Amino acid sequence: MPKQVDHAARREEIAHAALRLCARDGLAGVTIGQVAQEAGVSKGLVQHYFAGKADLLRASAHVLRDEIERHVGEAVRDARGPADTLRRVLLAIVGLGVTAVVPLLAGHAFLSRAVADPEIRDLYRAGGDAVHRAIAALLAASDPAPDVDPGAEAHALLGLARGLADGVLLGELGVDDAGAIVDHHLRRILPGVPAGSGSPSAPRDSG
Repeated sequence: MPKQVDHAARREEIAHAALRLCARDGLAGVTIGQVAQEAGVSKGLVQHYFAGKADLLRASAHVLRDEIERHVGEAVRDARGPADTLRRVLLAIVGLGVTAVVPLLAGHAFLSRAVADPEIRDLYRAGGDAVHRAIAALLAASDPAPDVDPGAEAHALLGLARGLADGVLLGELGVDDAGAIVDHHLRRILPGVPAGSGSPSAPRDSG
């Protein structure tokens, strides 16, 4: 009986191999031949699933978004209330510098591609907009200070978390130090949330 091939899984496996190359060598390192070698398959098999490099990169961008969403989803699985969920989302983004280095580096590599590729740009924007809306909604439900604009603050928090993730990746600061910075900002905008379980914690000494 012929072996059944999971074509969707095989296609995703190849896209993951392309992501690893993006993270390691940038987009210039992504060729059909290099991806085939990285995935441990033939060049012909890669060409069977993807029409060319552009098609492969677009599929890899979708896998990249799914990977980041998975990491964030796992982080908030046991969250207790909107404030705790908000904190966990931000810390999960910060933690990408340690827990998801390949997606984070590949994401930076794809940024320049997104400028020229409408499909990848739309994917980036859709993902960013969804995260922004989620953070804004969580913030609004967490009893923020009266002068806090959830939409504007959500942009600031997301930018902060992304910047801290890069700092962690580069070794400029540790995860605990980055987490303390997130907590500092959350305490500023959520004064009604008491310190303790399920709320922004006190700064921690990473030393």
